[in-house]
Amino acid sequence: MPISPVLSCIGAGRLGSTLCKLLAQQVTIGQILNSTALSSQQAVEFIGTGDPVDNLKQLKAADIWLIATPDEAIATSFKSLQATAILRPGDLVFHCSGVLDSTILTGSLMSCASLHPLHSFAEPQRSVDSFHGTPCAMEGDSAALAKLSALFSAIGARPFEINRDQKVLYHAAAVMSCNYLVTLLDIGDNILQAAGLERPESTDSPLRPLIEQTLQNYYASSAQRALTGPIARGDHDTVAAHLNALQTSSVGQPVWPDVYRSLGLASVALARRGKLAGSAPLERIEKLLQTDKTL
Repeated sequence: MPISPVLSCIGAGRLGSTLCKLLAQQVTIGQILNSTALSSQQAVEFIGTGDPVDNLKQLKAADIWLIATPDEAIATSFKSLQATAILRPGDLVFHCSGVLDSTILTGSLMSCASLHPLHSFAEPQRSVDSFHGTPCAMEGDSAALAKLSALFSAIGARPFEINRDQKVLYHAAAVMSCNYLVTLLDIGDNILQAAGLERPESTDSPLRPLIEQTLQNYYASSAQRALTGPIARGDHDTVAAHLNALQTSSVGQPVWPDVYRSLGLASVALARRGKLAGSAPLERIEKLLQTDKTL
């Protein structure tokens, strides 16, 4: 049987531990280096294999290096790894930042790339169980991309290449669609509370069926067809009433009208593209949303 490549990881937090546990199906997990011995040991216990270390001097050679530290530590971690002199020609080094590209890993002898899973790593075991089918954005040198594509396809991921020069825009899209969606959902529940409803558990929010149906409509058809509500209808008076209530609520938050205006203006543009309402009603709503005055 062929000998499987050895993968070692620097920074096995939620993302790193999850990927190492998944990749252990395809490679031999070597060393796990975290900032403390306890953290390294806990990561190894979760992964189910590997050698915990807490010092760069303890590192041994590996075929694949995963740097899964926070973004601000990736360059420093890579330079420290280079300083150990254990990197070999042909070794694969990759990081998982969504915004930094592979040029932060500068080594002419190594094969370097970045791979960013479009997945929320809030809870590692849940991520392990749900990772299959996860899209993974990659960029880097051709040899690295070929290896990573094969490796991640083997664990059920869907790797795809992105333009290195536009990676920040790619990541902005992911953040707005994922992180800001959580914020928007929280704002919705907060406004319900301001309306006199008891703050629900997230699983019991009365908005949940509406949210889930909206997501289904969006992915089953198009944004234009999924957009409903007052802006899609050209209902100026309802939008005005919403703004007035958000701006004058005694328990409201100052950011609520700003969020409503920004998303409302984007919705007007969407309604125009889909010809969901007449141009005159949409123009009136747009002017309303652009003003900063309290109604």
